[in-house]
Amino acid sequence: MRESRFYLSEAPMGITRRRLATTGAAVLAGTVLTTVTGCARDRTNSSTTDKIRVLTGAGFQGREAPLLVARAQGWFREEGLDVEVLPGKGSGENLKLLAAGEVDVATLDVSAAMIEASKPDGIRDFRLTTVLHQRNLACFVALRSSGIRVPRDFEGKRLSYLPGGINYVLFPTYARLAGFDPSRVTWVGNPVAPQHAALLAARQVDAISQFVPAVESVRSVAKQDLVVFPFSDYIGDLHGSAMAVSTQTGQRRADVVRRFNRALLAGLDYCIRNPEAAGAVYAGQPETQGQQAALATAELTALKGYVTPVTDGQMGHFDLGRVARNIAILHAAGALGRGLTPDDIITPVLAG
Repeated sequence: MRESRFYLSEAPMGITRRRLATTGAAVLAGTVLTTVTGCARDRTNSSTTDKIRVLTGAGFQGREAPLLVARAQGWFREEGLDVEVLPGKGSGENLKLLAAGEVDVATLDVSAAMIEASKPDGIRDFRLTTVLHQRNLACFVALRSSGIRVPRDFEGKRLSYLPGGINYVLFPTYARLAGFDPSRVTWVGNPVAPQHAALLAARQVDAISQFVPAVESVRSVAKQDLVVFPFSDYIGDLHGSAMAVSTQTGQRRADVVRRFNRALLAGLDYCIRNPEAAGAVYAGQPETQGQQAALATAELTALKGYVTPVTDGQMGHFDLGRVARNIAILHAAGALGRGLTPDDIITPVLAG
């Protein structure tokens, strides 16, 4: 069995770092975008402001910065939107809140959304609109001193998980492909994503659920060498997170959704082009509770390889051929409960 790991100083395996393609003006640190990915952000004068409640993926972490940066820079306001950013609780809980009408927009992992929609009694009242991460970010992180070197070493160990999070949802598939028994681990649940690093540092668990770009934040808490196990080592061509709305919202408020996504993608583009400036903006928001700007910057810097389109498409836009492959991979692994097509869950025209 090959050893599946990379250390903190290494780049994520299989990541290509293409230059972001945009047709708008180049963004300089501290300036306001006027265009992004070819979409003009001008809006006709209107006295109407649409209120939007949006969930992050899980809590407030550096990779969630585009939402807060877009709000802080006034790009939602320019689109006639009043946006409240709320801490997400993982894809499972986020989808429940979206379906119940508690929020207008939710961040979901694409694979988790597919798996839920394929269940006989699953939630299907949602549409994915714009994709934030073209590649799946899920991983487990262990202390190097733990002796965990390959995925099989997870057997008999304690692993943290975020209830409803993609690491837990995809774990049986990951384990089967990595060649070990998924039932031979002990799960320790914690609904607060940032607290998982403290569990690892205190050795209350042997490995934690995490996203690859956040490894530097984990190291700052653990204060020792880490070993990282990306799911992408064994499950290739899966998407990461995307924004979702209810089916009704997508139909009745299509213009509002497009305006929201335009501003959000402006924030994403700015964060990737200017991680240091964006990290400072993120750390200055009341929701982040004094998080270090340097750690947000490190996470945004690492995020670039996951945001850049795999093909020559636009940032934030789905490649439906890749979506079909994402479905096929999950179906072949036995993770999908029924037939599913990209059209069942994605509305590309709402991307912005």
